[in-house]
Amino acid sequence: MAKTILPFLPARPKPLKVLMVGNSQCPLIINNRLIENLAVSDKGAALIQITGCIKGGSTLKTHWEAGTGPTTARGMIAGGSWDFVVLQEIYAATEADMHPYARQFHELIKSSGAKTVFFGTASIIRDYPQGFERLHRINLAAGKELGAQVVDASHAYFRYLGKEPSAERMESLFAKDKMHPGLWGSYIYACGIYSVLTGRSPIGLAAPADMPTDVARALQTAAWEQHQETKAALSR
Repeated sequence: MAKTILPFLPARPKPLKVLMVGNSQCPLIINNRLIENLAVSDKGAALIQITGCIKGGSTLKTHWEAGTGPTTARGMIAGGSWDFVVLQEIYAATEADMHPYARQFHELIKSSGAKTVFFGTASIIRDYPQGFERLHRINLAAGKELGAQVVDASHAYFRYLGKEPSAERMESLFAKDKMHPGLWGSYIYACGIYSVLTGRSPIGLAAPADMPTDVARALQTAAWEQHQETKAALSR
């Protein structure tokens, strides 16, 4: 019976190969395969293969200045057949810090045949909301200038948190250090990245096993709604 049915099952599109260039905001996304699991659960969608060039404390500048060795961002971009390269800047960066290296990375990514995605994370709790707004502005500006897509997680966090969030609600998205994302914060990151990579909604897709269903749906919805708003903003 299986041999009869199998040829009629819809084939998935070719897997997407994605390189993530970033720092300590990213490990939970990669180690827990949050983006890959979203794709697996999305019937008919392309699978996603994530590779990380993750260096704690790194900025785009330090990634660029690391050179072109095989384990550096520049070396991996040039040496891989990527569909997308996701660039994540450090939380404290300004436009003057980020944009010169965003431009250089973007040109390298284009020349390799891949597409650039700017991943604007949330800032640290004590920098709320000003740092979140700064990261929103500088990543959106880079996307507009260079014609690249943007994951605006700063504003996705805002959507989930609502107006005047309690300390408990804020901290639910962060690790104990209140600087790095916890699992819930990393999941909203993953949903936003998935939306940009595929153009598909993460609502109703796979979530970590110990995440309450209502929380998962709220995080998915915040990421998807922000994706739609950011996409519209980039087109204006």
